[in-house]
Amino acid sequence: MSKPSVLVTGADGFVGSHLVEYLQSAGYTDIFATTYAESEWLSAHLPADHIFAGDLTDSDHVFAMVQKIKPDWVIHLASLSFVGDSFSKTQFVMDTNTHIQYVMLEAVRQHAPGARFLSIGSATCYGPAAVDLDPEHISEDYPFAPNNPYAVSKLTQEHLAQMYHLTYDLDVVRVRPFNQIGPRQAEDFVVPAFAKQIAAIEAGQQDALRVGNLEAVRDFTDVRDAVRAYERLMLEGVRGEVYNLGSGQGVKIQTILDTLRKLSEADILVQPDESRMRPADIPIFVADARKLHALGWQPSIPLEETLRDVLAFERQKMEKEA
Repeated sequence: MSKPSVLVTGADGFVGSHLVEYLQSAGYTDIFATTYAESEWLSAHLPADHIFAGDLTDSDHVFAMVQKIKPDWVIHLASLSFVGDSFSKTQFVMDTNTHIQYVMLEAVRQHAPGARFLSIGSATCYGPAAVDLDPEHISEDYPFAPNNPYAVSKLTQEHLAQMYHLTYDLDVVRVRPFNQIGPRQAEDFVVPAFAKQIAAIEAGQQDALRVGNLEAVRDFTDVRDAVRAYERLMLEGVRGEVYNLGSGQGVKIQTILDTLRKLSEADILVQPDESRMRPADIPIFVADARKLHALGWQPSIPLEETLRDVLAFERQKMEKEA
């Protein structure tokens, strides 16, 4: 039986690039990809006629693309994803993420109504825990309390996806990932931010590692495990349902820092940096992902291996830039 054709939006991004690589390794041969601008990375991995460069808020562009491809699966990753930036660019983040979601859903409704659509939300929609709830076991029925504009935009995206399922019977599955980490992640996120600074200290380009809140506890999943989860949801997820994506294990940011420092031979001085503190942060944030695990997915890559790979990537990038 042939594998489904897959449209991956945001395919040259952090998660998207790992997803394309995974799908190819798993035998998917009909993979289509979107990118905002021309992408050397995608051009090296996919045929030119499978790459669609353009603005996903442009309905004419998106409708023509979906009409041409008529994909069996749509894995919709494209989104503005920086929590910190969303405080200073609130309207832009809200407008862009909502518009992209609407245009993609409407294109599928009109031109590929039989496609399965994976709506990538965010666990940030849960926000801080109510006093009588457990922030170490956040299940899918946990109440919403988004405390940053990015989280609000992702919750809006998810509600749009569910509306298209309920109103138009689109085959929508929703997922709420917790923290995903791995090589190629942007330096706006805590793990690559630490790793880049350590690489700079090792190279004699920086004197100290500057940090924000080290007491926060988060649920980290290697992106290479996460993309397997997305495939599992496309294969086994129940239409209309929502699934948390996480390991179910909480790790303190201090532990991440300590492990990265252990992986370096440099003498690393740590300095607090107020500019790295968010206006609103959550002390503990850990997934109850048993619903996804019941579909047959489990994370498999140890945290130290992930951190070693991230540090190696940042070192290599620094060498190329030297």
